[in-house]
Amino acid sequence: MIHRKEDGTFAKGTNCGRRFEKGSIPWNKGLKKIHLNPETEFKEDQYVGENHPSWKGGVQITKNDCVYVWVGKNKRVRRARKVYEDTYGEIPRGYVIYHIDGNYLNDDPQNLEAISRAELVKRNAANRSKRR
Repeated sequence: MIHRKEDGTFAKGTNCGRRFEKGSIPWNKGLKKIHLNPETEFKEDQYVGENHPSWKGGVQITKNDCVYVWVGKNKRVRRARKVYEDTYGEIPRGYVIYHIDGNYLNDDPQNLEAISRAELVKRNAANRSKRR
């Protein structure tokens, strides 16, 4: 029986979202690496990287962040970090890559700078005060 209020919402404490009785045992408990249909299962390295049908060259751009590149099987790094390390060498511990012009998609080596996190806080605070 569904317990709803007059406005159509569920009454509090009715557990209407629960699909199983409390204490019931799932059918797959204790079964490890179960193979229901091996012909249709994902196989090791089948759709990884260049083998995947949606492969677009190994670059991934997230909404509010920078660009990532794939550098190995199931491993990606920020493109700015990779460009900086390839050009200038290892990034010191505790340092981050800063885009000088503020464009996170511009990963030109002359636009990248390794700065401490303390310096990053100062620059971000200065940029926020300029925008107000």
